[in-house]
Amino acid sequence: MGQTGFTLLRRNGMQWLASVILLLATCLAVPAQAQDLQISASLNKNPVLEFEAFTLTVTANRALPRNAFQPEQVLRGFDVRGTAVSSASSTINNQTVRTTEWRVTLIAPRAGDYEIPAITIEGVQAPAIPFQVVESRSSDAQDDDYFLQAELDTHQPYVQQQVRLTVRLYLAMQLESGSIQLPDLEHFHVEQLGQDRQSQDIIEGRRYQVLTRTYILTPRRSGDFSIRPIRFDGQVRTTPSGGFSAFGRLESISARSDALTLEVRPRPRDFNGHWLPSEHVMLEEQWDPSESLWTLGEPITRTITFTAAGVRPEQLPELEQDYPQAMRVYPDRGQSEMRVLRGTPVARAQYNTAIIPAQAGEFTLPAVRVPWWNTQTDQLEYAELPERTIRVISPPGGILPPGNLDLSEQPERPPEPTDRVQTYVSAESSDQRTVSALWWLLTGLFFILWIITLVWALLWARKQKPQQRASTTVPSSARHALQDIKNACQKNDAPACRTALYAWHHARTGRPASDLSEIANSLGSSALVTAFEALEASLYSAQKPEWTGGKVLWAELSAIHRRHQSNTGNQTLPPLYPSH
Repeated sequence: MGQTGFTLLRRNGMQWLASVILLLATCLAVPAQAQDLQISASLNKNPVLEFEAFTLTVTANRALPRNAFQPEQVLRGFDVRGTAVSSASSTINNQTVRTTEWRVTLIAPRAGDYEIPAITIEGVQAPAIPFQVVESRSSDAQDDDYFLQAELDTHQPYVQQQVRLTVRLYLAMQLESGSIQLPDLEHFHVEQLGQDRQSQDIIEGRRYQVLTRTYILTPRRSGDFSIRPIRFDGQVRTTPSGGFSAFGRLESISARSDALTLEVRPRPRDFNGHWLPSEHVMLEEQWDPSESLWTLGEPITRTITFTAAGVRPEQLPELEQDYPQAMRVYPDRGQSEMRVLRGTPVARAQYNTAIIPAQAGEFTLPAVRVPWWNTQTDQLEYAELPERTIRVISPPGGILPPGNLDLSEQPERPPEPTDRVQTYVSAESSDQRTVSALWWLLTGLFFILWIITLVWALLWARKQKPQQRASTTVPSSARHALQDIKNACQKNDAPACRTALYAWHHARTGRPASDLSEIANSLGSSALVTAFEALEASLYSAQKPEWTGGKVLWAELSAIHRRHQSNTGNQTLPPLYPSH
């Protein structure tokens, strides 16, 4: 019996120990189950205003990598503006709890019913979230903490007339960062005018910080256009309800302006000439010297300044200046520039002309007249320089400046008088000295002439071939301009190509060109004439087509250089660089 009792006691003890172990395992299993992955998702706003920024928050109760949730792949079809990821840990009842949070900024689409799809992270899924987008009312905009306004200075401009688009952002909150985004404007040239301006305004007793930005829109074609709403996206710092935080929390915001319409009018049919819509046009001239009495052969410089408000420099026309045939004229267009004066862009160009009178007499220089369209009065006007009467006289004493002296018309000099005091010496000694001096004089003269002839022959023989090669080799003074032409052609930059062509022609020939056709004619290339016409059409025609002929133009210039190199020593082609 004792042995049997001991066995039963031992068996009961093992059962008790197994029960204790099972109980401990059950207790330990409860925290383990509490650490199972859980995913939750929520929206900070529902419903949401149309085109308003709102936040989707996704939270996991574990420390997970940042790329465990990728909003761009899950939220396709939504406008995702940014994602902030944060991790945190806390200790509760001696247990450490770790969390990972994704805050995704979204822009609400147009009004309607939408749904955030179910989000799955490491096999655990958060349910989908339906939400509603309601239409915003512009009448309630000034009751918000922020709103955006956009306005045009005119809704019926002419083609190529500049239009001012003013965008104002009103903020009653502390702005941390943000950007204003214009929609795509296909048929407009868009540029910002000046820097952003900051000011303050009080609307219905509430103070707003106002950020103002101005754009210049230049329509390239006529027709009816609609400018989609301009949007602002940014971040503001909000203060908690308690008001004791020193930093607050960043919150994403988005504002949207109203849509705008433009009715771009075509160029008036009765307008003839280079189309120039402007607010103000002015022509000025300066003469150096300023007197109306000129001297034959002496150069005079005429500088005409063309100023136009509300246009770009490339819209300024080339001036047509007529001069009498008795004057040699060397025109050269100077630098163009654009400045902003009192909030208005002003284009300015200078036209310099060197005039050399070649004949004495009285001459009348015709008036310079440029048509332009006044966009303020909506009528045709002319900018004009009056005609000028000048008188050209011969130089004092009849002596012309160097280069204008004609030796064929010089009168014969009368014989000088021979009233002198003669000294008589013996005939024999005088004749001997005369013959001796004459012999030495002739001997020295012939020797000098022989040396000069020998040196000239050697130099001519040595430089014969290098001079032929010099006409085809690009001199150093023209290489920079030729490289500028190549760069401009590769980029299809029409204004830069035109400037480089004028500089290259001047360095090549030693004289300025009046227009591109003169450059083409000097090279004897009909292909260049066609290429230059396309270049000028992109710069000055009313349609202003995009210039894409850079490759063709540079290929023809390269071919011209190759033709001259292959004809080295052949006189059938004129020298390519005659001034070198």
